[in-house]
Amino acid sequence: MSVRSVASFLRAGAGRLALGALLGLLLFAAETAWLLKAGVVGVDIPLDGPYAALAAAVRPLLPGVVLRVATVYVVAGALLGLGAAVLARAWTRRGGWGTAGLVLLHWAVLLGFWAWDRALARPALFDDLPVARPVLAWLVDHGEPWQARAAAGAWVAAHLMVLGARALRWLASSRAPVAARAERFCWAVVTVGVVVVAVGLTVRSPAETLRRPLVVLIGIDAFRPDRLGATGRGVAPHVDRFLQDATLFTRAYTPVAQTEPAWRSLLTARWPYRTGVRYPLTSDARLVLAPTFAQRFAEAGWRTVFATDCSRFHFEGPASGFATRWQPPRGALNFALEKLRYRALGLFADNALGAAWVPEFIDNRALAGIHDPLGYAKRLAGGLVAEAGAGPLLFAFHATAAHFPGDPVYPFYRRFVSASEPLERRLRMHFAPVTPGAKGSWNREGAEGLYDELLAQADAQVGTLLDALRESGRYDDALIVLMSDHGESFHADRPDLAGATSVHGARLGEEENRILLAVKPPVGRGPVPAEVEALARLVDVGPTLLELSGLPMLPEMDGVSLAPLLRGEARPLTPLYAETGYTHVSPEVFDPGHWPGAPRTFDAYRLRPDGVVEMGDDADAAVLREKDTGAFDGQRWVVDRPQADGSVRRTCSGECAGADARALADWLDDARERAPEPASRRVAGHVDDRNPRPPGNIRPPQRLLRMWPGQPEGTAHPQPRGG
Repeated sequence: MSVRSVASFLRAGAGRLALGALLGLLLFAAETAWLLKAGVVGVDIPLDGPYAALAAAVRPLLPGVVLRVATVYVVAGALLGLGAAVLARAWTRRGGWGTAGLVLLHWAVLLGFWAWDRALARPALFDDLPVARPVLAWLVDHGEPWQARAAAGAWVAAHLMVLGARALRWLASSRAPVAARAERFCWAVVTVGVVVVAVGLTVRSPAETLRRPLVVLIGIDAFRPDRLGATGRGVAPHVDRFLQDATLFTRAYTPVAQTEPAWRSLLTARWPYRTGVRYPLTSDARLVLAPTFAQRFAEAGWRTVFATDCSRFHFEGPASGFATRWQPPRGALNFALEKLRYRALGLFADNALGAAWVPEFIDNRALAGIHDPLGYAKRLAGGLVAEAGAGPLLFAFHATAAHFPGDPVYPFYRRFVSASEPLERRLRMHFAPVTPGAKGSWNREGAEGLYDELLAQADAQVGTLLDALRESGRYDDALIVLMSDHGESFHADRPDLAGATSVHGARLGEEENRILLAVKPPVGRGPVPAEVEALARLVDVGPTLLELSGLPMLPEMDGVSLAPLLRGEARPLTPLYAETGYTHVSPEVFDPGHWPGAPRTFDAYRLRPDGVVEMGDDADAAVLREKDTGAFDGQRWVVDRPQADGSVRRTCSGECAGADARALADWLDDARERAPEPASRRVAGHVDDRNPRPPGNIRPPQRLLRMWPGQPEGTAHPQPRGG
């Protein structure tokens, strides 16, 4: 092979790469122009009102983010250009504009095949493009991934057959110049190399791991336990399989049905009023620093890792105790990324390389269609196995597929929602404010069907992690806890809200506070019961992990270890303290006369100089004033509800007659009296002397109204402490 032939080949290859890179850059420019036209990027577009601070915080960060996005377009375009050049040589060997046109055509066809495949896998990537809606609807109803791949494979195979035939005929010809043969040989090497690299990226050998202590905590956002087994219509087969090896706590509850405060109570084994985190986007200044079970593991020499695919309303910082935290960025940038709908990122960067280069896009479930939940789970499983081989490991993962924006991927988007529903309702969660008397614009069956599809998607992620542990030989010897942070309400008791947006954290009860909780100790620890009916609380998980791992307990815990129940022993009844969170739903929707003073607009939040979004002071006081607080002992709920007239109305549901009900009410009063001020209001006319009038002109409750079965509503009873 002569130097001239090699140089000619390199020049031709560089030209094709440059052409592809230019096409990728043009695609990036077109998408950027579209975003600017839509007025959502916020680079040179003034955003007035409460969003001005958000835009100001994001603007300095955008150039670096956009530059990395542009790099993805250029690199992907160049690689497509190289592939297009190889395929175009099946029809011409000449240079000039004709060949460039053929390369451009093949580049566009390859891009079309790629988009076809991704539209089937993650239709939310294109569902907001009106021009693509008819084709997308057909694909969602009838398409299968093999169709796009088979079509692309046949198209590429036809070109390769032509190339192979021409190459053999050319090489066999004695008249073939040596330089031409050399160039043909180089192109053949490139083609084979591309195929080998593609196969190498998809085939991985299992990693060998050492058997060191391993504790795995997996949380599934919003998973309701009525989705298990026969009642769950096959929503969670991987969870059901795990339950064959674990103990299921059939009566497990969360103290607050929202993710961020629930996880803080989980980590510290304390009630929400003791953690300071009582709603999403709590200010760091309100966080009550307390030891966590993750810190206990770290102090004992364990590696501690936390991972989540969404951090908008649940971000774990250093106070969590996890030394390593894999999560999307926090604050204003995360909210702005939703507006940066660079769709080609969902085509080209949904892989390990893309996740390393633009993780805030690829590993961020809040970006519908761009994020690949199943690919993310595979990468996460590889990280889990690798970390498990490096030393004793505590690994926690919070899966958020069932949360807004709720975009099911293939094959889950066809399972439970009727094909007769509008496409936009089938591919993403629909949001509509819930107001008194509003019926919403969908039906409960459709809303629950989409919820079940998303739970099935989260179940597949969990299955990927558990299968990776099985394949690596670490499943049996691992201590694994599978849980949910809260449930979900579809307003089953309110026909007038049948089509309204589902909610969690708005009311205390079975739908929102009952959770999934299952524990699998390491094999060899002795037999464990299949089910436990005793009351369990989310705050009991940390003490259980510590006891089963032989580590010291946390100070001043409200939680109690479940280990005795796992051994088949009895445990004294320990009630649940619970409180509502802060949602888009005004509490007066469910409780007419309830104090509704918390703001439900962007004005409730403030933006820190570092771009973190957090609740403002006045809104914080209003949210705490608005909360329902209650206690549950497995038989009855005792709930205090603040009223618009300044009173607190106490209600009881369940078995409310007798001494047990009175004892639970006394327990709730004691818990409320122990609550630090002003983090929680007091009942029975007691007001914090250090802060007699909360900020924001919020009138504190002056008396408590007790509502028991058989008592006329509105009868006032002064309630002394413990009485």
